[in-house]
Amino acid sequence: MEYPSKFDFYLKFKPIYNKEGNFIDYILTYVSDSFIEAVNINPKMILGKKFSEILVDMDILGFKKFYSNIIPKSKTKYEVHVKELERWYLINSFTDMSNYENNLIIYYVDITGIKQNEQPIYTIDDNVCYLKDREILLYKDRLTGLYNKNFFEEELSRLDTKRQLPISLIMGDINGLKLINDAFGHSMGDSVLKKAAEIMTDSFRDEDIISRVGGDEFVILLPMTIEKTALDIVERVKRKLENNPLEFIKINISFGTATKTSVDEDMKKIYKKAEDRMYFNKLKESKEAKLSMIKFLKNRLEKITYETKSHYDRLKDLTMMMAEALNLSEPEKEELRLLSEFHDIGKIGVSKNILQKEGRLSSEEWNDVKRHSEIGYYIAKEIKDASSIDELILTHHERWDGKGYPGLLKNDEIPLVARIFAIADAYDVMVNDRPFQTRMTKNAALKEIGEQSGSQFDPSLAKVFINLMAEEKQIV
Repeated sequence: MEYPSKFDFYLKFKPIYNKEGNFIDYILTYVSDSFIEAVNINPKMILGKKFSEILVDMDILGFKKFYSNIIPKSKTKYEVHVKELERWYLINSFTDMSNYENNLIIYYVDITGIKQNEQPIYTIDDNVCYLKDREILLYKDRLTGLYNKNFFEEELSRLDTKRQLPISLIMGDINGLKLINDAFGHSMGDSVLKKAAEIMTDSFRDEDIISRVGGDEFVILLPMTIEKTALDIVERVKRKLENNPLEFIKINISFGTATKTSVDEDMKKIYKKAEDRMYFNKLKESKEAKLSMIKFLKNRLEKITYETKSHYDRLKDLTMMMAEALNLSEPEKEELRLLSEFHDIGKIGVSKNILQKEGRLSSEEWNDVKRHSEIGYYIAKEIKDASSIDELILTHHERWDGKGYPGLLKNDEIPLVARIFAIADAYDVMVNDRPFQTRMTKNAALKEIGEQSGSQFDPSLAKVFINLMAEEKQIV
């Protein structure tokens, strides 16, 4: 980890306006902790004073040069040599637009070492990085190391000139990131973002501006690049993503490209065109990416648990038998089919070591297992085919007596479909072989369901199931 120079610091000023709403001055409201050591001035001498008042008392750190050219909401960068401190500074000023006050921020970065050809790297905080090139102050995304939105917008404005034409923009959006976060946790989602950033960085030129501008969105600015070249690069990135999965996850990104070829074209419209094309491609690609992810999740689930296709098929048979006896509607039957297939998809978010542990689980481990219905709920919301049963996945482990999990419902508050499924699932688990568990006979399993009637299971549904199973000799 790199640390800032002890001579780096920053100041914050609040703008002042007259009654007519015109800007007249700034008031210094904050100095960073490093200010005293860097400048050897007591902050109390200047805090709360107007910019103009500070200049009357002292000319420190190039204030006069800055004040004579001050323009609200503008950005400036310049170097200054402070004779009194015998240090060089790179000064970067900008307006903080994150709140209504529009505070002026001025960063002072000690570049004395660079001037002496030492070329250190400085970092003030997680969001601002200073590279070896002393000409530019680069704002960096903390997670990926790419440029952030503020820097991208600054460079877009700076490079929007005739000399840089044609200028291409590439917009990118990671498909299924929310699904990855829900299934594997945000640490895996962060790893996906970093891996995507690494591949993109390896695919573009040094002069291209690669930025993360949102949670799962990227934009790349390519000066002096025709659209065909930009499209070729996109294909290269997609191939690298396909061939370089993160552990067991293939990263999929939808891209959109647009190019400014004439000075008369509005760069905002070029940006919007790239964005629209990206979203159009995402409509086509995100579904395929999610289907691929779901297929992977189900295959992986079979490997780390005992949720096999034969288990799903038996559950469909058992639940359809109940559905016919109870004269359920077609939508309810479809919900049972889907629940048979996706009920335990949330176990993909539970540690393999816990799912395959021999012997009794600790209370903490059991709490992790119980979370699978909640995880499955969030995953199902991202799957078009399963979104209609997200709440059924959440409640399929509720008990008639209210002692199930997540413990939200009891008795007939639990959806009918979930109550039916709970009986079928318990029966199938009891009568089929599983590691660390001896299978029960059909009669023993039915007896267990009868004994749990009124506590774990809906008593009327348990009676129906037991009677049906006594008649249905083909189902074992």
